Amino acid sequence: MAVHAEPFGSVRDGRPVEKLILRRGGLEAEVITYGAALRALHVPDGRGGRLDVVLGYDAVSAYEDNGGYVGAVVGRYANRIAGAGCTIDGRPVTLVPNEGSKQLHGGPHGFSRQVFTVAEQSGDSVTLASTAPDGQDGWPGELALRVTYYLTDSALGIRYEAVANKPTHCNITNHAYFNLNGGGDAMGHRLWVDAARFTPVGPDSIPLRMWEDVQGTPLDFTSEKPIARDIGADWEQLRNVGGYDHNFLLNPAQGLRLAARLTGEASGVSMEVWTEKPAVQFYSGNFLNGPGGKGGVDYTPRMGVCLETQFVPDSPNHPEWGDVVLRPGRRYDYTTEFRFV
Repeated sequence: MAVHAEPFGSVRDGRPVEKLILRRGGLEAEVITYGAALRALHVPDGRGGRLDVVLGYDAVSAYEDNGGYVGAVVGRYANRIAGAGCTIDGRPVTLVPNEGSKQLHGGPHGFSRQVFTVAEQSGDSVTLASTAPDGQDGWPGELALRVTYYLTDSALGIRYEAVANKPTHCNITNHAYFNLNGGGDAMGHRLWVDAARFTPVGPDSIPLRMWEDVQGTPLDFTSEKPIARDIGADWEQLRNVGGYDHNFLLNPAQGLRLAARLTGEASGVSMEVWTEKPAVQFYSGNFLNGPGGKGGVDYTPRMGVCLETQFVPDSPNHPEWGDVVLRPGRRYDYTTEFRFV
């Protein structure tokens, strides 16, 4: 079946936004061109029906007004960069802050705030494109991004491809909020993460060091457990960010591999996260505040959770944590799949 496109209003400067609908088997995904955001994802509920398992809005204005990056593609550099600055090849780069003194998710004009164009489409996939100009929010180089959403019989996949004409940092992810019950509080969901280490953060959400062991801490998800079990523990890491908002360093593996599994306790719907990235940010929606969600539902804290595949936060300030510079002539190319089992 061909991708179905229909109007989805316009942003404040008048540019039109489209909604693109992909269907395959029992899955149906809706993507809008504003922020290349995943607006809806309908999956089988195991009882002959379907559930929409991601949060989203009925109007473009809500995406513009509410923040929270609901469903959006974020970058150039996902997550936080301390002091809104870094270095590239020894040269200082001054970035535009948008969360106190930090830069978050690429800055105030990141990809989550852009209207993408439809570059390609087929029966079960669509590719959206956007180009960030040299100097946008302080980042050097023009960066051309392509995001492909595709369906298999049991999964939604997202492929991120980017090229740049100057050395620059690049870390693209999707900020979907999942609720596998289709609504209500998500803290009863059960979570497993294939990670023995996490990145500890201070009260400003900036990493203190690259890793600590999860063993013996509330961040130990190496055995599946309800999110609510330890989220209220009196522990500094939870107090620092109001719950879970931590980077997990995935156990070493090559290629597309299983990183996490989330299960809705009421629906029984289970979703696996497969990725080529080395880490995943688990965010328990501690500060989610989105009035006017789909169907008139007001989104409140912890109604959805995020599993954002990524490089380690603030890596541009820690080259010893890995090379995240995208250089001319190279291609950034990473895939994440959300598989329903």
